[in-house]
Order: sequence, then C-alpha cells, then structure tokens
Amino acid sequence: MERTWFWRLGLVLAVLFWSLWQLVPTWAYFSLPPGERNGPAYEQSVPGWAPDAKKHLNLGLDLQGGILLAMGVDVDRAVKAKVVRRADEIFDFLKGKNLPVTAAGPSADGYRVEVKTTDPKQVEQVVQDFYGAEMSSPGGAPEGSVWFAFRTDVIKNFKEKAVEQAEKTIRNRVDKWGVSEPDIKRKQNAQIQIQLPGFKDPGKAKDLLGRTAQLEFKIADDESAALDAVRGEMPACPQGPDGGIALPLPVTGCYYVEQVDLPSGIRRQATYVATGKRTDLDVIIEKSLKPRITRDQEIGIGEVVVGQGLVKERFYRTYLLRAKTELTGDYISDARPSVDSSKGAGDPVVSFAMSAEGARLMERLTTDNLGRRMAIVLDSKVESAPYIQGKISSNGQITLGTGRNYQEKFQEANDISIVLKAGALPAPVTIFEERSVGATLGPELVRKGTIAALVGLGAVMLFMLLYYRTSGLIADVALVENGLLVLAIMSLLGSTLTLPGIAGFVLTLGMAVDANVLINERIREELRAGKTVRQAVDQGYDKVFWTIVDSHVTALVAAVVLMQYGSGPVRGFAVTLIIGLLASMFTSIVVTRVIIDWTTRHDNARLSV
Repeated sequence: MERTWFWRLGLVLAVLFWSLWQLVPTWAYFSLPPGERNGPAYEQSVPGWAPDAKKHLNLGLDLQGGILLAMGVDVDRAVKAKVVRRADEIFDFLKGKNLPVTAAGPSADGYRVEVKTTDPKQVEQVVQDFYGAEMSSPGGAPEGSVWFAFRTDVIKNFKEKAVEQAEKTIRNRVDKWGVSEPDIKRKQNAQIQIQLPGFKDPGKAKDLLGRTAQLEFKIADDESAALDAVRGEMPACPQGPDGGIALPLPVTGCYYVEQVDLPSGIRRQATYVATGKRTDLDVIIEKSLKPRITRDQEIGIGEVVVGQGLVKERFYRTYLLRAKTELTGDYISDARPSVDSSKGAGDPVVSFAMSAEGARLMERLTTDNLGRRMAIVLDSKVESAPYIQGKISSNGQITLGTGRNYQEKFQEANDISIVLKAGALPAPVTIFEERSVGATLGPELVRKGTIAALVGLGAVMLFMLLYYRTSGLIADVALVENGLLVLAIMSLLGSTLTLPGIAGFVLTLGMAVDANVLINERIREELRAGKTVRQAVDQGYDKVFWTIVDSHVTALVAAVVLMQYGSGPVRGFAVTLIIGLLASMFTSIVVTRVIIDWTTRHDNARLSV
C-alpha cells in the first residue's frame, strides 16, 4: 500500500467521527418533545463532551411553527416629518442671517416648506444658495410666502433609507429577544416581512416591533475599574491567532482586556465581559455586573461580527457607560456615509448634521469630553463607540476602526448612518398582515420530509448495489458519509432546515451518486480495453476527475447565485445544495478511492463493477 493511502484513510475516518460528534446536539434536540427543545431540558440532554449546545439544526417557520408579520413603512409620513424639521432649520438659519421672516412650517399638503416673509426674493436666494443641492423653489406660493420642496431624487433616496432604518431597528429588537434564525427581508412597496420561528406571542411581537426606536449618546466610563475584579472570577476569553477573541465562548461568560486611551494621555487596560448569545450576557449583567457599578454608571451591550465571506459568527460584549443620556437622536437632522479626503486616498467615515439646538448641545458635550469614547446606543444596543477627536457642533463625522478593507468600512459607515437616522427620524410602521403557523404542521412536514429523504436514499443505494455490485456497495458507503457530513456542517453553522432545504438535501444525495456513476463507467471501459484492475482504477479516477470538478463547479455557481439573490425558502434550498455539492466532491473522489484502493491492493485482485 502507498504511504499516502494511510493519510487518506485517516482523513476519511476523522471526517466520519467528526460528523457523528457534531450531530450529537442535533440528535438530542430532535429527541425531545417540541415544547422542551428550547429550554433547560435540552441543555441538560447534551453531553459535556459534545459540541456547543447551540450548534444544532434549527427548524424554519414552515416546520416549527411561529409568527409571520408583514409591516408597511409609512414613508409619506416620514417625508412630512422631514419637511417639518427642515422648516425649523430654515427658520433658524434665516433668523441667524437677520432676514425678515415671521414663520416657517409645512405647507397645507405637508410636502413643502412654506416661509412667510416680507422679502420672498431675498429669502429664496439665500435658501437656494445654502440648501440648493437638496431643495428647489417650485413657485406658486401665496403672497408674502415662498415655497421650498425637496428634489425628486432626494425624496426617493430618503424613502429607501426610511425602509432600511425600519429594517435595522426590527433586526436589533428581534436579536434582543433571542429568536432562533429569524427571517427579515424588505419587499416592494415599502414593506418588510418578518418570520419568527418558534415565537408564540403575536401580541408581544406587534407591540415591540411597532414602537419608535430610541437613539442615545452616552459617554464611556473608561477611567473606572469597576469591572476589573471579574478577572479573578471568570475565565479569560480564548484568543485567536490575531490576538482577538476566538469563538465559541462559554455560556457562563468570559472576560477580555482591551487597551483604551484616556483624555489625560494615559492608556489603561479596561475589562469587558463577552458571551456568544445576548440573552446569556443579559443574565450575567443582572446577576454579576450590576452590583459592582454605581448609580451613575450602566452596562451597555454591543455586537461584534467575526469572520469574512459567507460564514460569519458574532458575539456580544459589555461597555461600561455613564448612566446619563447626554443627547438623543431627536436632534440629528441627517447622516450619511462619506469619505475623509484628508487621509491620503480617503477613509470611509460617517458624516452627520445636527439641528440648531442639537448643535449647541453637541458642541458642549464634545468640548467637555475630548479624548473620550462616545457610545451610540440604539434600542439599548451599542452600535459604535468612537473617540471624540475634536469639537463637534452642527456637523461632524465619526471615524471607524482599522483592520478592515475599504468596502467593509464603507458598509459599516452606511450601517451606522442608517442607525443614526433611524433614531433621528424613525419611520412609522403598521402591521397589515399577521399569520400564525400552528405547531401541528411542523411535525407532519418533518415526518414526510424524513420519509422522502430515506426513501430517496434507499432507492439510490439499492440501484447502485444491484447495477454496480461491489463498486455500488462502496458508493453506498460514501453516500452515507456524504449525508452525515452535510448534516454535520449544517449543524455547525446553525442552519435553519426548511421544507425546500429538505428537498435540497434529497437532491444532493442523488447528485452525490452521479460522480460515482462516472467513475464506475470509466473503470468498466478501462477493464474492457484489457487493463489490469489497478490500472483501470487509477486511470478511471484520473480521467474523470476534471469532469466531476466541472459538473460540480457549474452547479455551485447556480447555487451561489440563488443564495445571493434569493430569500426565504430559495435561500435555504441554495445553502443546502452548496454544502451538499462540496461534501459530494469529497466523498466521491476521496472516500470511494480509499476503499477501492484497499480492495484492489493485491496484484491478482478482482473488482466487480
């Protein structure tokens, strides 16, 4: 036997045992009655040597039951609110220029700013000079007044951002509840669809999702050592090769030390606590951290996303903040991503504008706290905590952290600007569709889907065994490992299993055999040409290798497109298909080759194909 055969055998066995090990939480999860799967009974049923209990397959809305809500964002009302605020801005601006204005407010239809003045032409010229990029003067205003209206492209962009703001707020709140694998997506006509698998209280969902977002600015209390004592009471967070936190994190929490700069110029090691799940961190804060802080302090929670590409994980961390809310998002008139051209080629930043009163408050706040971090908190979640590097009044910018490429930083700048505008101008939402999926539907679909998968698997295995005999049996062994590997990877990623996902899994079982059919047919041709068994096996695998790769890559391209642009059931189907295709290439090329090499190791070996 070649020495490489033993390495390949070790890899095959390692993948097999890892797959079985990774599926232990999933087995424990589905072994319990539906009502006990998300409680203490499940946590206790997972052995201590098994993977993290959170790494199991989840059931989608069509299998588990839950709530589906369709929400409409009242973008027209948001536009009218923007007109009201712009009217206040224009009035303060003109008063500062000592122009003869007596009032400024929305017009009768609510879509235009109407300024009452004794000198309309001068007012129109001054406003156009300052606000001309966003507003025009349509004319037709009553005598002694002048109208200003937002340009069409500005309104279109604002309406799109209003829907993004609502979606961002909803995601934050659903994440705070700890709902497993929610599906939240934007649809046409300013609508948002929310699927909450396993959530059973529609009244609570409607109440919490319909509330207005609350944005707050708070100062980080980095000078305080109130949380440093936890270093002796809980484990340190595991560190990755880059020095950052490595996942997964213990459910009981861990501490991490970060370098923070103080206004005095001193750098100190501040402590924060982190967990993989927000609900776990809430418990730790309530029981262990709150007793350590004073009445003038509070604990904030932030989310950190780890990983790149398609696979990303996240954990939640604490911030020690001053309890006083220094400023709210009500004073922000606009926020947008931009580029700071003062730094070479330019760095993405968040630019924002304050109302007149907000500018006064922000200037005082930033002047008094130069060099400190200012936390931007939306719905009790710290979205960002940048350092105050200079005095900010009517306009300012938020710089972003390092260590990411330009596109990632620009995306973060866009996300933060959405958050800021969400607090400044939350677009009202109305729930116009509510649907509950009963729990009795899920088990029936799971049962039928399981039967379909088993019948499909059995039919394929029986065909391979009867048609290819020994080689078919080897392909069947690889097919079983393929199925285990697909389910194990889905469990590792915490994937949501939907009915289309089950269909994708059954499809991958059939496609997994396709490569073995090509290999077996090629080996048959080589044997008919008079080659020895060893020669036929070697050339059979070598000559179909690129054919197998090409067929899988073309299917992968289609699956990636489905995942990128699809949503809901289509996306679930695509994810399952991608995992199945990758597993199929491994089992058809590596696993079967290891077994066939063993059975044909002797010179006089025979192979039944």
